[in-house]
Amino acid sequence: MKKLFLVILMALPFSLTACGDSVDKITNDMVRDAIKCETKEYDKAKCDQLTIVYKERKGKFTAEEQKEVEKRVFTKFFEEMALVKDKAKKKK
Repeated sequence: MKKLFLVILMALPFSLTACGDSVDKITNDMVRDAIKCETKEYDKAKCDQLTIVYKERKGKFTAEEQKEVEKRVFTKFFEEMALVKDKAKKKK
């Protein structure tokens, strides 16, 4: 019984934190949609709408986490765009 109680006690914090948005998840979502906006897969109206949505999502994080999101998005966006451009050059 003690072991079961201990397992439940240890699993509870992890199950509660997994429900919310994470820095990695918002970073991946932002980069994916930014690339689609940059490559004109999405129109300007959709990109503007996504900007508002991501500002709201990012605003739910602490200031430190917001800076981490910005840093990761900036870095990952340019890495991914380089790959997209390389693929486009190879297709031509």
